[in-house]
Amino acid sequence: MPGEHALCAEFATTRNTLRRALEILQAEGLIEVHAGMGRFVRDSGTEERPPVRPVYQRIAADLRAQIRNGVLAPGAVLPSERELCEHYGCVRFTVRQALAELEADDLVEAKQGRGRFVTQDVPR
Repeated sequence: MPGEHALCAEFATTRNTLRRALEILQAEGLIEVHAGMGRFVRDSGTEERPPVRPVYQRIAADLRAQIRNGVLAPGAVLPSERELCEHYGCVRFTVRQALAELEADDLVEAKQGRGRFVTQDVPR
């Protein structure tokens, strides 16, 4: 499901009202909560679903693919945290986790006051 921020905007409601509604859906067994990953609509079938990656890992994987495919070339500036939040429909903390993963992999470097850039020596 989309994050709380996106749902609040879509339904023009407050976060408290939204959370009460989500609690009702969870109590009725229509959605399930996976800590650190989000809320998911329950599958009415009996088949097991494959494990779902946390949102920050999906964002990092998408950006990593763009870097490796040359869409984001070495030296290119990454979109701002705000732009990434809007694009992926998530909160800033989630985007920061994804960016930290890319920095740990030496694919992205932060330059104080300028933004984050694709490193010049991208491992292929």
